[in-house]
Amino acid sequence: MKTLLSVVVILVCTLSVQAQDVAKPKLSAFTRQYLQACKDQKSYTTRVPSYVYKNINNKPYISAFIKVSSDIDEARLSALGVYIGTKAGNIWTAQVPLENVVAFTTTPGISYIDLDQPIFPLLDSARKQTRADSAQQGVNLPMPVTGKNVVVGIVDAGFDFGHPTMYDTTHSAYRIKRVWTQKIAGTPPAGFAYGNEMTDTDVIRARGYDTAILSHGSHVTGIAAGSGYGSTNNNKFRGMAFESDIAMVGIMPDPSEWTVAGETDIIDGTNYLFNYAASIGEPAVVNLSWGSTLGPHDGNSLFNQSCDALTGAGKIFVCAAGNNGEDTVHLGKAFAPADTLVSTFVTFSPYLDSNHQNTWVDVWGDTGKTFCINFKLYDTTAAIDSTGFICLSDTTRTFYLIGSNHDSCVINMAMVLSEYNGKPHNFIKISSRVHDNICMTTKATGGTVNMWEGYVLPPEGYYGYFKSLGYPWAVSGDAHMTVSDIGCTRSAITVGAYTSKTFFTNISGTPLHYPGAAHGRIAPFSSFGPTEDGRIKPDITAPGFALASSVSSYDTTYNVGGTNFSSIVKADTEALGGRVHEYGMLAGTSMASPCAAGIVGMMLQVNPALTPDEAKNIINATAIKDFYTGALPSTGTNTWGHGKINAYQAISYIVQTVSVQHVNMDPMDCILYPNPNKGSFTIDYTGKANEQLTVQVLDVTGRIISTQLWQVSKGLNNKQFEILGLSAGVYFVKISSGTGAYNVIKMLVE
Repeated sequence: MKTLLSVVVILVCTLSVQAQDVAKPKLSAFTRQYLQACKDQKSYTTRVPSYVYKNINNKPYISAFIKVSSDIDEARLSALGVYIGTKAGNIWTAQVPLENVVAFTTTPGISYIDLDQPIFPLLDSARKQTRADSAQQGVNLPMPVTGKNVVVGIVDAGFDFGHPTMYDTTHSAYRIKRVWTQKIAGTPPAGFAYGNEMTDTDVIRARGYDTAILSHGSHVTGIAAGSGYGSTNNNKFRGMAFESDIAMVGIMPDPSEWTVAGETDIIDGTNYLFNYAASIGEPAVVNLSWGSTLGPHDGNSLFNQSCDALTGAGKIFVCAAGNNGEDTVHLGKAFAPADTLVSTFVTFSPYLDSNHQNTWVDVWGDTGKTFCINFKLYDTTAAIDSTGFICLSDTTRTFYLIGSNHDSCVINMAMVLSEYNGKPHNFIKISSRVHDNICMTTKATGGTVNMWEGYVLPPEGYYGYFKSLGYPWAVSGDAHMTVSDIGCTRSAITVGAYTSKTFFTNISGTPLHYPGAAHGRIAPFSSFGPTEDGRIKPDITAPGFALASSVSSYDTTYNVGGTNFSSIVKADTEALGGRVHEYGMLAGTSMASPCAAGIVGMMLQVNPALTPDEAKNIINATAIKDFYTGALPSTGTNTWGHGKINAYQAISYIVQTVSVQHVNMDPMDCILYPNPNKGSFTIDYTGKANEQLTVQVLDVTGRIISTQLWQVSKGLNNKQFEILGLSAGVYFVKISSGTGAYNVIKMLVE
């Protein structure tokens, strides 16, 4: 018996270990819906609409976030043909061949899989409004602050690589240093399996553009970093960090290869831009002016966590808050045992086909709670069909409601009892051919449920609204918590928009006025916070209604007779090649975000080691509060954040407080003294090995005054330096190691 018992125990233990070895990953609601759609169409190799795909070696792949465990076996993923891109801690981006998606979703070592969700764009006097013009001129500062020796990275689409604003202020030096077009086949950058990287400036200029159907990326780049060449006096439409190095990631394809952009594209692009900046020893700010209404809005999505892992000293991410300040796309309800129901009507965007309408509703509950949902069709006052209450379970279910016109409304629910953030979740797709009103009722006995509505039809986002439609027992939605889920990222500087211009005269001499806009006030479209977990967002506001900037010469909508030609304010014909390059007016938090990002680039010029929190704290502390913002609490508000961004005061603050600046995570241990001095100073350096250091003295324009080599040994070293002929003023001493680490110390010469 003893021997038999031992065998049984061993067998049970073995089975237990085997069960752990084959534990399957948890799947997000969006992932469950994809698998169900594949099952319904009896094919796992046909693309399901509304997901994010890439063509790699002429083969379709789907994009995903995965959360991995310590026992992940990358060889197992490689055997499935899976390409891993960014590794942001334990959250990775992955490209999965369609025929192996099912096997991928059962791979051990992956704790969570979230197929990528699509996103869309969030669509002159700004330099004065933000006081950036004073900083660019160096008024009472030790130097003009123009973003020099900083990488301004733009993740977007619709770039014109040859627009004059991408050159310097004399049109002699080209400033685009790197381009990665993610959806165009070619040679991918190191560490990635898709897209085409261009590192040769002649190749970039010869390519011309990434996609011809948008101008969004050109406009955003011009605001953040454009030189303004070709505008009035070559400076009227100049951007913020106009002497920075520009790097671009194009996230949309040509129309011939129509796929949508997603959040994994953003993470991979941001990682690429930060890596490039590090490779040339410069800090970087990355701007994103895309987003979505969907997601948990609590800062815990896999995108949020990935972005937080990538940012740090000298690596700052800036994004648009969103353009839903007038849209009732959110509805929240706190339930109690005596208050268990909330009903609303789901409506569709008026800009979509009225005979076949689509929308999505993303519903999130509280940790440890649950909820149920019922859909009914109403023909005027009477309910004519219903799903009944569907309570959460780890399933995907589809319902067909028959309308009064005898056609159908299809409700697809992907339900998860506990998502990656521990919250219950129901992602709902609605496709309707009926003309009846669609009522959605949520039931719970406790906790809070928040829901958001939105829909992506590439490359645009479309919004229906939550409405009561006059039914006394129904409620309408609101515009609270409409800051995009990307904007809820903790490390992100999230930017709302205020109105800096209400009218302009276009190139035809026609005066145009923006109705409903008031100068100095919050832009009516600017999205509101808070985040779902109660944090203030946006962090700050910047001019976004409306700004003139570069548009793409390949986008025909801005040509004479095109739908956007009326927004053109300046055109210039290129001397060689005859291309017409234009500047046009656009509005949106898409424009406010690069305004702030360019200012962050200027701040990084003065202190390359700024962390996201430090940059945010400085921006918040120096923000403009005026008649329109009113008095703001120290914590800010969910309309204005902490006020209107003030470039000059933010940079002045850094100049007054910066001392030693580290850009490397393993900073060099050195001290410079005395400081101030008369051109003679000593550096103490504690070395980790015998090596040769380079010690440079630079003036406030970045010009190198002196370069000396210093052979040091492991342990404490010190050396006196004497630089003859230094005039009184501010200088920077850069101590560089052959390992790539360096410090920059501000030095005052009396």
